[in-house]
Amino acid sequence: MSSDECEEGSPFLMSSILHIFNQSIPPSPHSGGANRLLEWLAIEQASQGHKVYVATPKGHSTAHYTHIPIPVNASSEDILNLIPKDVTDIEFHGGFPDHVIQPIMKNFSRSIQLVHAGPGGNTKSVYVSKSHAGLGAGKHFAYNGVPVNDYHFSQHKEDYLLFLAKVKRRKKGVSTAIKIAKASKTSLIVAGGHRVKNPETWCKWHPLVTPVGYVNGEKKLDLLSKAKALLVPIEWDEPFGLTVVEAAASGTPVIAFDRGAMRELIVDGETGYLCRTDKEMIAAVKNVSRISPFKCRKHAATHFSANRMYQRHKELLDYAGAGNLW
Repeated sequence: MSSDECEEGSPFLMSSILHIFNQSIPPSPHSGGANRLLEWLAIEQASQGHKVYVATPKGHSTAHYTHIPIPVNASSEDILNLIPKDVTDIEFHGGFPDHVIQPIMKNFSRSIQLVHAGPGGNTKSVYVSKSHAGLGAGKHFAYNGVPVNDYHFSQHKEDYLLFLAKVKRRKKGVSTAIKIAKASKTSLIVAGGHRVKNPETWCKWHPLVTPVGYVNGEKKLDLLSKAKALLVPIEWDEPFGLTVVEAAASGTPVIAFDRGAMRELIVDGETGYLCRTDKEMIAAVKNVSRISPFKCRKHAATHFSANRMYQRHKELLDYAGAGNLW
């Protein structure tokens, strides 16, 4: 059944949305950002009155959506046969080749492809930021959003910086974060695993650097809300930067290198600092107490909430459903 057949006489709020992804939903404690974002989006869509399905190789149903198991190597015909008859809208989140996706999109005009990482370039691609869309020569993007109220807010900060990313990835910049902490004589908590070339991420041999490995749940929320700042010394053009929004939702300013989407997420001097050099980052650490935790929280709630993400996805599905291709 195509989305055009379902649209006539049926308001959007009564539509049924199917998310297709090749990873586990609900996400596991160690899942990446794409898994968590899909979960938040599905929950928000359900709370707005939609019927929501999630088709993935692994997972289970929740109070918010019905899970449909699909093979990792499913063909387009396999997936089409599994799609419930009431589905009107489809969102692809990656993991399946173009020759599998395209026949399904032809059957559902109300369909989009989310490009969580990489250049994208397929039909109706939706990127996660304006800068990300530019890298993929795309037109349309939808900012990621978080359930802001789920994050602990604190205006009272403790005297430590936080690095929260996959430490083993050099481009995330843990080496620079450690350098900045030492140069500014400020304590640094490193969360997100270990890196062979950085002994400080394995054991507490340096008095200023404390490694805590991978963190999730309450421990992560607690670290985010109490940090005086989140350090994001990235060495690449990050498509989005979920931890930046999570920090803002916690009332915590972000000090980042001005690359990728950082300029879209951070208001320089108001919710954090955009830096070009190590020297500027060290100066930002000294000035970070000038940033208002309330402004950080408000910025996240206004621009990067799960509801804002839902509204933008609705706009794009409407646009696609009107027969627009890109």
